[in-house]
Amino acid sequence: MLVAGAGLVGAAGTCGALTPRGRRLLGWTGPDGVVPSVEPVPVQPMPWGAWMGEAGPVVLVLHGRGGSVSWWEELGLPRFLNGHGFRCAVVNGGDDYWVDLDPPVPFEAALGVSMGGFGVLDLASRRSLKAVAAVSPALFPSWEDAERIDGFASREVWETQEPLRHTATIKSPVGVWCGREDPFHDAARDFAESVGAVGSFDHGEHDAGYWRRVLPEALGFIGQRL
Repeated sequence: MLVAGAGLVGAAGTCGALTPRGRRLLGWTGPDGVVPSVEPVPVQPMPWGAWMGEAGPVVLVLHGRGGSVSWWEELGLPRFLNGHGFRCAVVNGGDDYWVDLDPPVPFEAALGVSMGGFGVLDLASRRSLKAVAAVSPALFPSWEDAERIDGFASREVWETQEPLRHTATIKSPVGVWCGREDPFHDAARDFAESVGAVGSFDHGEHDAGYWRRVLPEALGFIGQRL
């Protein structure tokens, strides 16, 4: 096994980089992020989700598919927020994509992961915000790609909401973070280039380890603009 492994590494060195799937299989996706060992900000449950934090400008926060407020708590958001001068309105959703969203509170910035990244970029195409941070945004270059996840009521809904189709209307400062081993990497990078976004596209998967790694940078991006 050691010989075989050495051969594989040698082949990677002589034949160029492995595919994203190959790097995922080998665990070559960068280090997992760590939740800071600090006091979490207060979490106040609400009918629509929860507040995280006590005062300051409001940031709308959208979770990944099938998530909830507890999804963000497990990710460590209440601890990552410690020391930031804003509070988050964390909205409960479900499995259907964030489309035609009518947020329950006024907000000045937005943060989303995966499906939530799609949602905050969609919002940015329809309103001006001080900052929009999209982590591993689940974007779809074509209807055939979008149809596979069964998250949209129809092709027309997807065409109306897909951020890749509406980059010209996005004027807010945008940050995009997406790992190289993430299936959404290419679409996210194309989007970022189209809108002149900041962020990073280092090694990483579509998982909590990567999200915890880049979340401090995404929160810092928002905080600098509020």
